[in-house]
Amino acid sequence: MNNNIHSVNNKEDVAKIIKPDITAINQAMDSDNEDKMKEIHIQMDGRYTTYIPNFGKSMYGYSNDYGFSYEYMDKEVLFHNLLIMRGRLEGYIYNFPIAHASTPHQDIHLNVPVTNTNEINISLSFKDVRQQIEDMPGLTEKETNELKDKINELEKINAEKISRKKKWEKIKPIALFVLDKGVDVAIPILSLILQMKLGL
Repeated sequence: MNNNIHSVNNKEDVAKIIKPDITAINQAMDSDNEDKMKEIHIQMDGRYTTYIPNFGKSMYGYSNDYGFSYEYMDKEVLFHNLLIMRGRLEGYIYNFPIAHASTPHQDIHLNVPVTNTNEINISLSFKDVRQQIEDMPGLTEKETNELKDKINELEKINAEKISRKKKWEKIKPIALFVLDKGVDVAIPILSLILQMKLGL
């Protein structure tokens, strides 16, 4: 069914192929079971790496030459990678330019040597995403306030001087909360989370 995504031109057909895999990723992340996460990670790797440009880019344990190195992946790494995979697949459904999607994050963090500049860029992103949530017509006032609170939490976590592992423990429940709110809400907030992870 998934043997060639590029041969499917109809957007609805692409969605039918990819949505069950997004559900499988979400279930694996919800399970908090390392073996289940690894199983789904390997399946998604085998299924999409060939068809989606730069599918493994910015994921832990990935090499352009050799692919993923599974022997060094723990539960936290698998969760992080599945989070990116889910966002990438959702982007693919909505025809986002995936080949270029991960480049801006790489450029920001690899080419700007001053830490303060990175913090300013992320700070502006928090402001932008709060505004995006404010402008979304499908959200109730309560939902809007809940999501803005989550963005505020992310901003506080980003500013904390704690280890990457401790930050991720605080970020994880926010990520899971956002994943249940639909693609329009999830993508901008998850992009913030990805910037935080890459910028640490």
